[in-house]
Amino acid sequence: MSDSVSRDIAKFWWLRCVACSEASMTTQMHGFGFKEPIYEQALHSFSGGFMHLGHACGLLTGAAVAAGFLARRRFNDDQTRSAAALYATIQLARAYPEFAGSANCRDITEVSLTNLRGRLRYLQLGKARMCGRLHLKWASKAHNLVNQALTEFEAQRPEKECENCAVRTLNKIATPTGMNQEDAVLVAGFAGGVGLLGSLCGALASGVFALSVSYYRNKGSKKRDSRILGSMHELAGTRYKGSTTRLRKAFIDRFGSDLCSQIIYRHFKDIEDHSIFINNGECQTVIDFIAKWVLLNSAGIQRKDGI
Repeated sequence: MSDSVSRDIAKFWWLRCVACSEASMTTQMHGFGFKEPIYEQALHSFSGGFMHLGHACGLLTGAAVAAGFLARRRFNDDQTRSAAALYATIQLARAYPEFAGSANCRDITEVSLTNLRGRLRYLQLGKARMCGRLHLKWASKAHNLVNQALTEFEAQRPEKECENCAVRTLNKIATPTGMNQEDAVLVAGFAGGVGLLGSLCGALASGVFALSVSYYRNKGSKKRDSRILGSMHELAGTRYKGSTTRLRKAFIDRFGSDLCSQIIYRHFKDIEDHSIFINNGECQTVIDFIAKWVLLNSAGIQRKDGI
């Protein structure tokens, strides 16, 4: 594991991965000494602020999942790992708006990526180059923030158990999506709307990530998609015509939004506040909805179905 991420490594993965979220996570993973191409590619679904919707920036969510991998290696029990990963993501989420002007993709790019016209405009206005420059600068900063946050957490671990909506969700859907219980820490940073920001719902984010992992694991080829193929998928939006989109639409039909703060009508003050909220069963309906949907639809998560 290195103390920092070089500009050359960050540039290489930006050009190789195409998707901002995948590039961010992969860059951090290599810096921390991990190589998990299936999980890294699975985060492609968080490109453009989660499936092109303009929510939490992919550069932020990519670093958050990488923090989960590092927390799993540094700590011995699942509760501590999850709390540490969320703590690290909170530090990332606090720093990112100061760095990029906002934590949300739509605010940063000022372009809607939900249709082909918007994605072409994104390219024409040079926003892709802008995001690339952000990635090159953010990579080293994020790497240092995660390292520092986990070191701080180790020195002041909370005495109480820390419950987590995203972790609970992934624990429920791990088996049907081919993941395992130890993978739950990887999504811990999504809790409370990505580092408690109130953005993308942590339970929904966990469901989409698990479906994406299942998709890439079931692919005939274990190699990464080529840059050309990846670019075509991003431009055409074909990534988001399968199970993940159906889950998101069903979720919005049920809860009215995919944003944490709009579902629960509040923001969390800190990890303890979120933990108490979850322990009181306040998000159980949301968690159970994702679990039931994935269980009922897991048989259809095949390559032909897409993500």
